[in-house]
Amino acid sequence: MGIAEFPPNASKPWHKATGPEVAYVLEGEVTVQADGQPTQVVRAGESYRMRAGVVHVTTAGPKGAKVIATWAWVPGKPFNIRVSK
Repeated sequence: MGIAEFPPNASKPWHKATGPEVAYVLEGEVTVQADGQPTQVVRAGESYRMRAGVVHVTTAGPKGAKVIATWAWVPGKPFNIRVSK
């Protein structure tokens, strides 16, 4: 489990996780773009989940965002793998 604080309009680059993750937005909002899925805006008090292996990017809104997330880590593998788009 961890907390990420995103400055305004900051993005976590395109990546995929080796295990599933669930995130809850504590403050602000994030836009989540995932391959093969509609873009989703997630605001404070809302959550989203991501299946393992789905390529995605997360971008904070104009006021930034604070997100708490939990995930399943696959032993012996990196959790996040950057992907070129």
